[in-house]
Amino acid sequence: MQDAELQAHLEAVEEQGFTILPNVFSVERANAFRKRIREIERDTLHPLEPGETEEDSSFYRTTGLLRVDPMFWDVPIDPKVTKVVEGLLGADFLLSTFSGIDLKPKQTTIQPLHPDDALVPVSRPHERPIGCTAMWVITDFGPQTGGTRLVPGSQREPLDLLFNQDDERLREAVQPDMKPGSVLLFDHATFHGGSDNHSDEWRLGLQVSYHAGWIRPYTNWFRSVPIEEVREFPEKLQDVLGYKTFMGGIGSANAGIGSYRESYSGKGRTREPRLPLD
Repeated sequence: MQDAELQAHLEAVEEQGFTILPNVFSVERANAFRKRIREIERDTLHPLEPGETEEDSSFYRTTGLLRVDPMFWDVPIDPKVTKVVEGLLGADFLLSTFSGIDLKPKQTTIQPLHPDDALVPVSRPHERPIGCTAMWVITDFGPQTGGTRLVPGSQREPLDLLFNQDDERLREAVQPDMKPGSVLLFDHATFHGGSDNHSDEWRLGLQVSYHAGWIRPYTNWFRSVPIEEVREFPEKLQDVLGYKTFMGGIGSANAGIGSYRESYSGKGRTREPRLPLD
Protein backbone atom coordinates (compact mmCIF):
# COMPACT_ATOMS: atom_id res chain seq x y z
CA MET A 1 0.00 0.00 0.00
CA GLN A 2 1.41 3.37 -1.06
CA ASP A 3 1.70 6.22 1.45
CA ALA A 4 -0.97 8.28 -0.33
CA GLU A 5 -3.43 5.38 -0.27
CA LEU A 6 -2.73 4.71 3.40
CA GLN A 7 -3.23 8.36 4.25
CA ALA A 8 -6.53 8.42 2.37
CA HIS A 9 -7.83 5.48 4.42
CA LEU A 10 -6.70 7.07 7.69
CA GLU A 11 -8.37 10.35 6.78
CA ALA A 12 -11.59 8.53 5.86
CA VAL A 13 -11.70 6.85 9.28
CA GLU A 14 -10.99 10.15 11.00
CA GLU A 15 -13.71 11.95 9.04
CA GLN A 16 -16.51 9.39 8.70
CA GLY A 17 -15.48 6.61 11.10
CA PHE A 18 -14.84 3.91 8.50
CA THR A 19 -13.17 3.08 5.22
CA ILE A 20 -13.39 0.29 2.63
CA LEU A 21 -10.29 -1.49 1.37
CA PRO A 22 -11.01 -3.09 -2.02
CA ASN A 23 -9.41 -6.25 -3.38
CA VAL A 24 -7.59 -7.24 -0.20
CA PHE A 25 -8.00 -10.92 -1.03
CA SER A 26 -9.12 -12.94 -4.04
CA VAL A 27 -12.57 -14.33 -4.79
CA GLU A 28 -10.98 -17.79 -4.78
CA ARG A 29 -9.74 -17.22 -1.25
CA ALA A 30 -13.18 -15.92 -0.22
CA ASN A 31 -14.74 -19.11 -1.56
CA ALA A 32 -12.22 -21.20 0.36
CA PHE A 33 -13.03 -19.32 3.58
CA ARG A 34 -16.75 -19.76 2.96
CA LYS A 35 -16.41 -23.49 2.38
CA ARG A 36 -14.26 -23.99 5.49
CA ILE A 37 -16.49 -21.92 7.77
CA ARG A 38 -19.54 -23.86 6.65
CA GLU A 39 -17.70 -27.12 7.39
CA ILE A 40 -16.84 -25.87 10.87
CA GLU A 41 -20.43 -24.79 11.44
CA ARG A 42 -21.68 -28.21 10.44
CA ASP A 43 -19.19 -30.04 12.66
CA THR A 44 -19.26 -27.83 15.77
CA LEU A 45 -22.67 -26.11 16.01
CA HIS A 46 -23.88 -26.38 19.59
CA PRO A 47 -27.13 -28.31 20.09
CA LEU A 48 -30.29 -26.37 20.83
CA GLU A 49 -31.07 -25.75 24.49
CA PRO A 50 -34.35 -27.11 25.91
CA GLY A 51 -37.18 -24.93 24.64
CA GLU A 52 -34.93 -23.18 22.09
CA THR A 53 -35.71 -23.25 18.37
CA GLU A 54 -33.54 -22.55 15.36
CA GLU A 55 -35.67 -19.46 14.66
CA ASP A 56 -34.54 -17.92 17.97
CA SER A 57 -31.10 -17.12 16.53
CA SER A 58 -30.20 -14.59 13.84
CA PHE A 59 -26.75 -15.81 12.85
CA TYR A 60 -24.01 -18.32 13.57
CA ARG A 61 -20.78 -17.10 15.16
CA THR A 62 -17.72 -19.32 14.72
CA THR A 63 -14.79 -18.79 17.09
CA GLY A 64 -11.46 -20.54 17.59
CA LEU A 65 -10.49 -20.11 13.94
CA LEU A 66 -6.78 -19.81 14.69
CA ARG A 67 -6.87 -23.30 16.20
CA VAL A 68 -9.00 -24.92 13.53
CA ASP A 69 -7.05 -24.33 10.33
CA PRO A 70 -3.76 -22.60 9.36
CA MET A 71 -5.62 -20.98 6.45
CA PHE A 72 -6.86 -18.40 8.96
CA TRP A 73 -3.45 -17.50 10.41
CA ASP A 74 -2.66 -14.79 7.88
CA VAL A 75 -6.01 -13.02 8.20
CA PRO A 76 -5.32 -10.93 11.35
CA ILE A 77 -1.86 -9.96 10.10
CA ASP A 78 -2.56 -9.18 6.44
CA PRO A 79 -0.29 -6.17 5.72
CA LYS A 80 -2.86 -4.42 3.52
CA VAL A 81 -5.10 -4.20 6.57
CA THR A 82 -2.61 -3.94 9.43
CA LYS A 83 -0.91 -0.90 7.90
CA VAL A 84 -4.16 0.98 8.37
CA VAL A 85 -4.71 -0.57 11.82
CA GLU A 86 -1.21 0.50 12.88
CA GLY A 87 -1.86 4.01 11.59
CA LEU A 88 -4.97 4.18 13.77
CA LEU A 89 -3.89 2.36 16.93
CA GLY A 90 -0.09 2.49 16.94
CA ALA A 91 2.50 -0.21 16.32
CA ASP A 92 1.68 -2.14 19.51
CA PHE A 93 -1.93 -2.96 18.59
CA LEU A 94 -3.34 -6.32 19.70
CA LEU A 95 -5.84 -8.73 18.22
CA SER A 96 -9.00 -8.56 20.33
CA THR A 97 -11.44 -10.98 18.67
CA PHE A 98 -11.55 -13.11 15.52
CA SER A 99 -14.66 -14.95 14.40
CA GLY A 100 -16.93 -15.79 11.51
CA ILE A 101 -20.39 -14.19 11.44
CA ASP A 102 -22.90 -15.96 9.20
CA LEU A 103 -26.27 -14.15 8.98
CA LYS A 104 -29.23 -16.37 8.16
CA PRO A 105 -31.37 -15.86 5.03
CA LYS A 106 -34.70 -14.05 5.32
CA GLN A 107 -33.59 -12.68 8.69
CA THR A 108 -35.52 -9.67 9.98
CA THR A 109 -34.16 -9.37 13.53
CA ILE A 110 -32.21 -6.18 12.92
CA GLN A 111 -29.24 -5.46 15.18
CA PRO A 112 -29.44 -2.13 17.07
CA LEU A 113 -26.84 0.44 16.08
CA HIS A 114 -24.06 0.54 18.66
CA PRO A 115 -20.36 1.38 19.15
CA ASP A 116 -17.84 -1.30 20.14
CA ASP A 117 -16.05 0.95 22.63
CA ALA A 118 -19.00 1.09 25.05
CA LEU A 119 -17.35 -1.34 27.49
CA VAL A 120 -14.08 0.59 27.66
CA PRO A 121 -14.18 3.20 30.46
CA VAL A 122 -12.71 6.03 28.40
CA SER A 123 -14.64 9.24 27.72
CA ARG A 124 -15.82 10.05 24.19
CA PRO A 125 -14.84 11.39 21.77
CA HIS A 126 -11.39 9.82 21.85
CA GLU A 127 -8.30 11.79 20.96
CA ARG A 128 -7.39 8.90 18.68
CA PRO A 129 -9.07 5.52 18.05
CA ILE A 130 -8.69 2.93 20.80
CA GLY A 131 -9.93 0.02 18.73
CA CYS A 132 -11.10 -0.91 15.25
CA THR A 133 -12.67 -3.81 13.40
CA ALA A 134 -11.81 -5.18 9.97
CA MET A 135 -14.80 -7.01 8.49
CA TRP A 136 -13.61 -9.32 5.73
CA VAL A 137 -16.39 -9.62 3.15
CA ILE A 138 -16.78 -13.28 2.20
CA THR A 139 -20.19 -13.05 0.49
CA ASP A 140 -21.98 -9.99 -0.90
CA PHE A 141 -22.70 -7.24 1.66
CA GLY A 142 -25.42 -4.67 0.98
CA PRO A 143 -28.99 -3.57 1.78
CA GLN A 144 -30.45 -6.76 0.31
CA THR A 145 -28.20 -9.18 2.20
CA GLY A 146 -28.02 -7.53 5.62
CA GLY A 147 -24.72 -5.72 5.17
CA THR A 148 -23.26 -3.58 7.93
CA ARG A 149 -24.90 -0.20 8.58
CA LEU A 150 -22.71 2.69 9.78
CA VAL A 151 -23.46 6.25 10.90
CA PRO A 152 -20.83 8.53 9.31
CA GLY A 153 -19.10 10.77 11.84
CA SER A 154 -20.74 9.09 14.83
CA GLN A 155 -17.37 8.31 16.38
CA ARG A 156 -17.47 11.92 17.60
CA GLU A 157 -20.90 11.53 19.24
CA PRO A 158 -21.49 10.98 22.99
CA LEU A 159 -22.35 7.50 24.19
CA ASP A 160 -25.86 8.68 25.13
CA LEU A 161 -26.79 8.18 21.48
CA LEU A 162 -26.69 4.44 22.14
CA PHE A 163 -29.73 4.62 24.38
CA ASN A 164 -31.96 6.49 21.94
CA GLN A 165 -32.37 4.36 18.83
CA ASP A 166 -34.92 6.84 17.43
CA ASP A 167 -32.42 9.67 17.35
CA GLU A 168 -32.38 11.53 14.02
CA ARG A 169 -28.62 11.07 13.91
CA LEU A 170 -28.95 7.30 13.67
CA ARG A 171 -31.24 7.65 10.66
CA GLU A 172 -28.22 8.86 8.69
CA ALA A 173 -26.81 5.33 8.62
CA VAL A 174 -25.36 4.16 5.31
CA GLN A 175 -25.07 0.59 4.08
CA PRO A 176 -22.19 0.13 1.63
CA ASP A 177 -22.38 -2.44 -1.15
CA MET A 178 -19.27 -4.61 -0.97
CA LYS A 179 -18.14 -7.63 -2.94
CA PRO A 180 -16.09 -10.61 -1.68
CA GLY A 181 -12.46 -9.60 -1.29
CA SER A 182 -13.24 -6.22 0.25
CA VAL A 183 -12.55 -5.28 3.87
CA LEU A 184 -14.68 -2.80 5.79
CA LEU A 185 -12.58 -1.19 8.52
CA PHE A 186 -14.27 0.98 11.14
CA ASP A 187 -13.39 2.79 14.35
CA HIS A 188 -14.83 1.07 17.43
CA ALA A 189 -16.41 4.40 18.37
CA THR A 190 -18.50 4.40 15.18
CA PHE A 191 -22.16 3.46 15.57
CA HIS A 192 -22.84 0.42 13.41
CA GLY A 193 -24.92 -2.74 13.23
CA GLY A 194 -26.14 -5.56 11.07
CA SER A 195 -29.45 -5.37 9.24
CA ASP A 196 -32.20 -7.47 7.69
CA ASN A 197 -31.16 -10.13 5.21
CA HIS A 198 -33.90 -10.10 2.58
CA SER A 199 -32.11 -12.57 0.33
CA ASP A 200 -32.24 -16.36 0.16
CA GLU A 201 -28.50 -16.61 0.84
CA TRP A 202 -26.42 -16.64 4.02
CA ARG A 203 -24.28 -13.51 4.48
CA LEU A 204 -20.81 -14.34 5.77
CA GLY A 205 -18.02 -12.12 7.05
CA LEU A 206 -14.86 -12.59 9.10
CA GLN A 207 -14.80 -10.17 12.04
CA VAL A 208 -11.24 -9.23 12.99
CA SER A 209 -11.15 -6.74 15.87
CA TYR A 210 -8.10 -4.96 17.27
CA HIS A 211 -7.38 -2.87 20.36
CA ALA A 212 -4.63 -0.39 21.19
CA GLY A 213 -1.78 -2.10 23.00
CA TRP A 214 -2.69 -0.63 26.38
CA ILE A 215 -6.21 -2.14 26.39
CA ARG A 216 -6.92 -5.73 27.38
CA PRO A 217 -8.30 -7.69 24.41
CA TYR A 218 -11.77 -9.20 24.73
CA THR A 219 -10.32 -12.66 24.07
CA ASN A 220 -7.84 -14.17 26.53
CA TRP A 221 -5.47 -15.65 23.97
CA PHE A 222 -3.09 -16.95 26.63
CA ARG A 223 -5.75 -19.37 27.88
CA SER A 224 -7.73 -20.03 24.71
CA VAL A 225 -4.78 -21.12 22.54
CA PRO A 226 -2.27 -23.59 24.04
CA ILE A 227 1.33 -22.38 23.97
CA GLU A 228 2.36 -25.43 21.93
CA GLU A 229 0.07 -24.26 19.13
CA VAL A 230 1.13 -20.62 19.43
CA ARG A 231 4.73 -21.66 18.73
CA GLU A 232 3.62 -22.79 15.28
CA PHE A 233 2.10 -19.39 14.43
CA PRO A 234 3.96 -16.78 12.36
CA GLU A 235 5.94 -14.43 14.61
CA LYS A 236 3.74 -11.45 13.68
CA LEU A 237 0.65 -13.39 14.74
CA GLN A 238 2.32 -14.24 18.04
CA ASP A 239 2.97 -10.53 18.52
CA VAL A 240 -0.63 -9.42 17.97
CA LEU A 241 -1.81 -12.10 20.42
CA GLY A 242 0.26 -10.33 23.08
CA TYR A 243 3.50 -12.29 23.13
CA LYS A 244 5.60 -9.14 23.17
CA THR A 245 6.40 -6.24 25.46
CA PHE A 246 4.45 -3.00 25.23
CA MET A 247 6.43 -0.34 23.35
CA GLY A 248 9.63 -2.30 23.98
CA GLY A 249 9.39 -1.46 27.68
CA ILE A 250 10.64 -3.12 30.85
CA GLY A 251 10.43 -6.90 30.94
CA SER A 252 9.98 -9.34 28.08
CA ALA A 253 7.86 -12.23 26.97
CA ASN A 254 10.59 -14.56 28.23
CA ALA A 255 12.11 -12.58 31.10
CA GLY A 256 12.45 -15.35 33.69
CA ILE A 257 14.32 -14.49 36.91
CA GLY A 258 17.63 -12.68 37.00
CA SER A 259 19.53 -9.40 37.13
CA TYR A 260 21.00 -7.57 34.21
CA ARG A 261 22.76 -4.30 33.41
CA GLU A 262 20.85 -1.38 31.98
CA SER A 263 21.69 2.24 31.25
CA TYR A 264 19.76 5.47 30.68
CA SER A 265 22.28 6.19 27.94
CA GLY A 266 20.75 3.48 25.83
CA LYS A 267 23.89 1.34 25.92
CA GLY A 268 22.39 -1.28 28.19
CA ARG A 269 21.28 -4.74 27.26
CA THR A 270 18.46 -4.96 24.74
CA ARG A 271 15.87 -7.68 25.17
CA GLU A 272 14.03 -9.06 22.17
CA PRO A 273 10.71 -10.61 23.27
CA ARG A 274 10.33 -14.20 22.20
CA LEU A 275 8.24 -17.15 23.29
CA PRO A 276 9.70 -19.54 25.88
CA LEU A 277 11.48 -22.46 24.29
CA ASP A 278 10.26 -24.92 26.92
